[in-house]
Amino acid sequence: MQALITSPLLPTATYCGHQRGASSAAAGGVPLQPPQRRRQHGLAARAPLAADAPQAPPPASLTDAASLASRDLSGTVAVAGAGPAGLAAAAALHRAGIPAVVLEAAEQLQAGGSALGLWTNAWRALDALGAAEPLRQRHPEVHDVELVRQGGRRLRRFSLAECEGGPHEFRGVRRSHLVAALAEQLPAGSLVLGAPIAAAEATASGAALQLQSGQRLECLAVVGADGVRSAVAAAAGRPAPNYCGQSAIRGVARFPGGIPAELQAGCIRQVWGPGARAGTYPVSDTELYWFVVFWAPAEQPPSPSPAAWRDEALSVVHGWAWGLPEAVQATPLEDLSRSRLVDRWDLPPLAARGGSSITLAGDALHPMTPNLGQGGCTALEDGLVLARCLQQEGVPAAAAALQDGGGGQERRQQAADAVRGALRRYEAQRAKRCLPLTVRSHLMGAALQAPFPPVALARDLVVQYAFSPAHFLDHATYDCTR
Repeated sequence: MQALITSPLLPTATYCGHQRGASSAAAGGVPLQPPQRRRQHGLAARAPLAADAPQAPPPASLTDAASLASRDLSGTVAVAGAGPAGLAAAAALHRAGIPAVVLEAAEQLQAGGSALGLWTNAWRALDALGAAEPLRQRHPEVHDVELVRQGGRRLRRFSLAECEGGPHEFRGVRRSHLVAALAEQLPAGSLVLGAPIAAAEATASGAALQLQSGQRLECLAVVGADGVRSAVAAAAGRPAPNYCGQSAIRGVARFPGGIPAELQAGCIRQVWGPGARAGTYPVSDTELYWFVVFWAPAEQPPSPSPAAWRDEALSVVHGWAWGLPEAVQATPLEDLSRSRLVDRWDLPPLAARGGSSITLAGDALHPMTPNLGQGGCTALEDGLVLARCLQQEGVPAAAAALQDGGGGQERRQQAADAVRGALRRYEAQRAKRCLPLTVRSHLMGAALQAPFPPVALARDLVVQYAFSPAHFLDHATYDCTR
């Protein structure tokens, strides 16, 4: 048990069946190292954090799908999906001197939705991409973790400073804010909305995407960052993720007058009940992220109604302490989501199989349950590791030559060979990093949500009297920039 209780258990961005409420240079060029950080601590060091801050204008990177018809993409990497994984990959490629274009099925970037818990490894990636500081200004840093029982008993509270490998950084971030910050890092003409993908295929000189409109795009490579139901992953031969038996409902509660005292704990709070879990952390001075995780039969289809999701969450936390029912009630329907938790254990060499110029990132590459809080964090890491692997194979210079019209068949083949080698190295590195997280997260969810009273009692006794937080965050000290 001691070995298992080493994670924050924070649902982030890795979910299946995700439903939301209504609504440089060449090969030795740009180093993928983070710029000097201007770290700020506590509420006094930052601007006021408003719950209803005005939406940012559309990013300058936006273009339309029709414009792609006249562009030569033979030296460009096409990224499927404008979520955090896809945008981070495109931003990292751009910084490495490799042209990239992001294709998103939706007609607009996400404006609402839930939040992600981002740990130190994610902030290192965001620093390297130049997207961190605007997010730090909007979202407070959280320094403590509290483990409690649903009836009101506190088992343990500790500071992140007690965890080895620090200093550690955790902030809850609105997903829409993260997407906007990453989109701002892209150059003009590199983000296309309303471009759903029908198919992806490898070609002799790279890869190709077929849009649902019928348009075909020949490109240097394809990165599928289109989520756990990834069409690109299916084209690459990856099996569908497996349901782990648990579902999650999450949301962001809004309190215009400030978060109530019962909920304003200034910490990541994990609430353990019989066969279910919940948790909260602040996203701003007036917003509180919450989640509820519970067992749900695979054959039980979820309701498509956000109002039903709220009722379901309330039924799980009915009678629970710590203000959880009040948080659920204070959540607008558009800020609710419901998911079936899934993962996929890609064992080497399956994780890096094939010889095509198609690869994956984020949930499409390594779907994992949210029990370590690393789904969104590892998605941000992916882009920087991908860009570095391509740099090491000299792909920036090869892409530049193709973009400049030097696209003879021999040069195209050389570029394709370099890309394929880089992609296999990238996949092997990400499997080495993410497979242990996936397995550990799965086991953690099963252990901490066991419905048997003797197991719950043993868990509580270990946490209260024997648990040390020293290695609680070992998995979050990873630095993808090195």
